[in-house]
Amino acid sequence: MSTQHTPERSLSAVAPKKLVAVGLLIASLITAVVVNLATDDLQLWGLLPIVVYAVLVLLELDVVLATGAALIVGLLLNGVGPLDFGTMMAESLGSFIAVVGLIIMLGAGLGRIAADTGAAQTLVRELLHRVGIDSPLRIQVGIMLASTVLVGALGTLAGANAILAPIVIPVAAAVSRSRPSVAAMLHAGGAAGLIIGPFTPPVVTITGAADISYVRYLLSAGLPMAIVTWGVGFAMARYIQRRTAETEQYTAEQIAGLDNPAEPTASERRAAFAFIGTLVAMAVLGVILEAGYAYAIVVMLVTAIVTALAGGMRPADALNSFYAGASSLLWLFFLFWLFNPLLTMLENSGAYETLLDALEPALADAGPWPFLMLALVVGWIGVAGAAVAQVVLIDELLWPVAASIGVAPGAWSAALLGGSQIDWFGPFPNADMIGQMGLARSANLRMMLLNGWAIMGANLVLFAGLFLIL
Repeated sequence: MSTQHTPERSLSAVAPKKLVAVGLLIASLITAVVVNLATDDLQLWGLLPIVVYAVLVLLELDVVLATGAALIVGLLLNGVGPLDFGTMMAESLGSFIAVVGLIIMLGAGLGRIAADTGAAQTLVRELLHRVGIDSPLRIQVGIMLASTVLVGALGTLAGANAILAPIVIPVAAAVSRSRPSVAAMLHAGGAAGLIIGPFTPPVVTITGAADISYVRYLLSAGLPMAIVTWGVGFAMARYIQRRTAETEQYTAEQIAGLDNPAEPTASERRAAFAFIGTLVAMAVLGVILEAGYAYAIVVMLVTAIVTALAGGMRPADALNSFYAGASSLLWLFFLFWLFNPLLTMLENSGAYETLLDALEPALADAGPWPFLMLALVVGWIGVAGAAVAQVVLIDELLWPVAASIGVAPGAWSAALLGGSQIDWFGPFPNADMIGQMGLARSANLRMMLLNGWAIMGANLVLFAGLFLIL
């Protein structure tokens, strides 16, 4: 969706939030200094940096800037000197969340190699050919399935569907699929891929945080949410098609220059086979070996090397391609690197233990189901920011209570998944939603929201049921 703003209107829309953010930050810095000088026992004041982070993100400040600002508040609050800060940041490089950030960067590098060798595009065309393009129903299945597979393999919704969209839009236009319906297909199909792909950022983070295997994660949470998301998205795309078929078809200008109908070359076919074959083989090996989240580092590197070699890339070209892809998510690595010290200071402050001591009796009396629903809602509505950071923050804050009242790891993985991923679909428009609209050349936000709300509602019902049986 493209929206034009005059400079004056943009300034008036953004300035109030920026002013509030700056005011909050100044007040928080002053408060942190005063509290540090006034007492050695922070108690609940130790939560101040996390509160600052959450509010700044809700005010739509850049998430890395918000994390850095909250970190400064935490340093002043805890009286951390330069030498201790340096040690803290060095130790953060080996933390769980920083390793996840590295895995995500490596995945982006692999995705760029898959695109530059033609492996990703060939995989999409082959999948569409296998499913068939001789009817609107088959084409919808093919588009959504291709999105699920490609996003699950590359680990990025925007990046994978950016490769997919130019290939499938002409196919969809040929059978008069409307632009809003294609946007819904890409969103639902790709989201399902992120939920079940063995090495996608959400899956790696959740399995690591909940300390469960990939297979157990799939059975407990991943497959149920992916099936509901895919199925409801499929039905909604057909509903949207009926509502928009007469008014929002692709124009000749919108599909001009999209997709190259030429047959893939031999090297592109080899690269595609190497890419998907290596990923599948490594995933199976990981299941057999019961590998942890760090195994994804090996998978990304091995798959990138094999794909580049099969695609005939020269080593220097392969490295440059990998660097270009990985560098696009460097900001995310910095986010996670800065985020870990926030959690460390929260733990060291004693604020969390104070809060738990006050809340634990009531939470224990309530039982696992209300607590799991509370954790889901806290993650969905109450914690903003990058999804992986949401998982880590929810786990750090709430898992000790969850464990004390008998919540099983499988149920906890479901709460982490729902709490961090349901906000893909609502209740408000978000970057993922609008990004898929842009890829599909759609400007119909209303239909995209209807699609998101239907998937969101179905998943809330799903998790409410899962928490009763897990």
